[in-house]
Amino acid sequence: MQAIISFIKILRHNFYCRWRQLLPQYKVLNSSRSRGRVHQGKIIVLMVRNETTFCGGLSDRFRGITSVYQECKRQGVDFKIHFETPNLIDYLEPNLYDWYIDEKEICYDTKRVYPCTILTYHNQENKHESEVQKRILQWYLKKDYEQIHVYTNMRSGDNEYGTLFNELFRPTKELQGLVEEHVTAMGGEKQYNAMVFRFRQLLGDFKEGGETLPENEREQYIQRCVNVIEKAHETHPEKRLLVTSDSITFLNRVSGLPYVYVIPGEVVHVGFTYDASKKTYMKSFVDYYVLSHAQSVILVRDKKMYHSGFALRAAMLNGAEYKEEWMT
Repeated sequence: MQAIISFIKILRHNFYCRWRQLLPQYKVLNSSRSRGRVHQGKIIVLMVRNETTFCGGLSDRFRGITSVYQECKRQGVDFKIHFETPNLIDYLEPNLYDWYIDEKEICYDTKRVYPCTILTYHNQENKHESEVQKRILQWYLKKDYEQIHVYTNMRSGDNEYGTLFNELFRPTKELQGLVEEHVTAMGGEKQYNAMVFRFRQLLGDFKEGGETLPENEREQYIQRCVNVIEKAHETHPEKRLLVTSDSITFLNRVSGLPYVYVIPGEVVHVGFTYDASKKTYMKSFVDYYVLSHAQSVILVRDKKMYHSGFALRAAMLNGAEYKEEWMT
């Protein structure tokens, strides 16, 4: 029954988004530009465009990328990535597989291109969703078009996430330099632990969704989070503790703790911000890689905080231990 429900939800979302969003957009894009270059054989393009927001944040997009790549690799189909804002090639380069495609090679003629979606519904009780996503992707890939454009945050590739990610990507020289700088400052790879706090708009930093605490309740809530950090430090007093968060208010507060390490920079959510500078977006990529080199990564949770996948996939990238800790 759960598998049937997943099929219905994913296909219903695809039907709605194709007819209400993607096909009208493609009609406009196709009329305003020249035809995309013709490739030899079919190509699958993982699409992340500003006008389509259902791919989620950075880690959601990464899991979609690795999942589609996994199936294309299995089938021997050409796989490419078109990732707008931030422009992915500014931060990550092709590593063992050349996924780059020039904008001029993207076709928006729906007689030649099939745009489609595969959504994840974050229902941990539905153990069939991942397999359903894979089956639907296989069905899409059989369609007789020159290009299949897949918009997704699917998670069927999680079983090989780190391997797939590292086949696809290596940091640019600029990003690698920043990552090495911060890892070295904490004693080197696997010499520090990390804690991640995903508040969204709880502390009033920006508009994103979810609850916003009244101002007179924020200090008490922040102190509860600080208590969790202090407890973690007492358990491993010999190690520096990297703290990452989407709240600059919280980061400014905990940066004064002598054993806490905070990576400086402005915080934005890539799924909601399309006009930030390269330097601003860079922080998300630096956080991701520096987390991956920790010995352990702890996602701190309660009923108010968002259950983010950022910490989990950062840990999966380079084999860090991953745990979730509920605040009391």
